[in-house]
Amino acid sequence: MLLIGAVLTLIGAWIFGQLNLKTDVATYLPDVMPKATAFTLVSSRPSDGEYLYSATANGAQIGWVTAGKGQGYGGPMVVMVAWTMGGTITNVQVPELKETPVWYGRLAKADYFSQYIGRTFSDPFTLGTDINAATGATRSSTGVAQGVYNGRLLLAEQLGKPFVGPAQKIKIGPEEIFLILALLLVMAFRLVPGLKQKRWPRYVMLIFGLAVFGVWASAMLSLINFVVFPIGYAPSIFTNPFLYIMVFGIILLALALGKNFWCFWICPFAALQEGVHFLGGSQHRPVSRLQLTLRNSRYIILWAVVMLVFIFRSPQLAVFEPWNTVFSLQGNLSQWILLVSTLGIGLFIYNFWCHYLCPVGATMDIVLKIRTWAVNTYGRLTAR
Repeated sequence: MLLIGAVLTLIGAWIFGQLNLKTDVATYLPDVMPKATAFTLVSSRPSDGEYLYSATANGAQIGWVTAGKGQGYGGPMVVMVAWTMGGTITNVQVPELKETPVWYGRLAKADYFSQYIGRTFSDPFTLGTDINAATGATRSSTGVAQGVYNGRLLLAEQLGKPFVGPAQKIKIGPEEIFLILALLLVMAFRLVPGLKQKRWPRYVMLIFGLAVFGVWASAMLSLINFVVFPIGYAPSIFTNPFLYIMVFGIILLALALGKNFWCFWICPFAALQEGVHFLGGSQHRPVSRLQLTLRNSRYIILWAVVMLVFIFRSPQLAVFEPWNTVFSLQGNLSQWILLVSTLGIGLFIYNFWCHYLCPVGATMDIVLKIRTWAVNTYGRLTAR
């Protein structure tokens, strides 16, 4: 009954969020072009979140304003752009977004938006080539670039010069290569006879994960990586192949081989916790019946957070895990308190966060339970 109730409430929350999805870009027009006294909708593609307005002052047109939608780390963002009559950018604003303030604030610190001023509608706005991403906020930078790119498509058509950009290609960079390598190594260590009985391979992979995905890339499997898909906020595979390799690669491997290849093997925060626990010198592990029962708290946390994400359609609500704070060294007071508390308790309780609080671990456990149920059901059917 609890399982059925949880599923039904999540479905209800998802439907509620869908029904309350509204965006009125017209309210943002005066802010992006203050000199204009009136705006007229010229063309639009509402399903894509693209709008083109003509801006007038004292009865004469003085420019254009476009609205485009981009996908950031926490979900979609509305990007408003002011253009001259000839199609040169004079202002860029993002009045509606779902990014975590700490991460999105890096764009302003890096003076990211000034790169667009003076560019024309015929420029490609390719991130990494024409526009430099803000360090540590690549997905937010990509979302803004995508919003500018999509909005100007309508302007280009209006000016009689439709923009045809280069075909998008999936770009595999160092992060993707390291992730694929890590998954292949874990597969070898856990499946190859003679290696799967050894203990040292897991410690090697934990150190590898801590160094690469924690300290260097600060790119870890988080609950937000899962929830962006059911609410339709996932970025394009062309702009973020790492996300797709991580989420679907780990899930498919779990379904195919019945093993979790991330938690306790690659996860940087698991490595950090084990290091802290080693310093504490405790051997306390969750083995008693009470401790194993308390591990179900992870499912309650997972259900509650996903409910809120579905209702408010705000993926950033799922960004609360302590690794975002420890590896970026940025966060609000509550996030720092959670981090210090988790590591402090971890001195005495082995992998405290992983065993009792982690929603990612709960998600992967559900995936493995579904696989077990499917295998057992198939076995019973074939045995009849």
